[in-house]
Amino acid sequence: MPIQVNRGVVGREYPPFSVTLERGKIKEFARAIGDLNPFYLDDEVGAASEWGDIIAPPTFAVTFHDERAGAGALLRDLGVDIARVLHGEQEVEIVRQLTPGETYLCRTKVVDIYEKTGKSGPMAFVVRETAITDRTNEIVATMRHITVVRL
Repeated sequence: MPIQVNRGVVGREYPPFSVTLERGKIKEFARAIGDLNPFYLDDEVGAASEWGDIIAPPTFAVTFHDERAGAGALLRDLGVDIARVLHGEQEVEIVRQLTPGETYLCRTKVVDIYEKTGKSGPMAFVVRETAITDRTNEIVATMRHITVVRL
């Protein structure tokens, strides 16, 4: 019998969580991905820029996680084992640059689940979106995550 995915999670919103950007973490991330852009690493260049400080690389938001929640909340809700899960895709739309010292609120929602059959068999694709807002509730960035579950 094939594995089933709980489609009842479509529309489910997870509790919001906040993230405060640390200057050192931004620089550490930039070095880790091999992007030595001075806008990410050099405080003087950042201070002289239009943003008034260094900025985070566009993909930095993928590091945002709710430290209070268990990493397996989505998997439990889907009713699947982590051994069947693959990272499918992730994209980030930046509306305004992420800067150190700012605290952002992240709200994640499951927006779709669809199935496709590949060479290895049937798969479910779970699509989540995370809205990242600033202290005035303005959207700063949106992340879209696709998790693949082998059925």
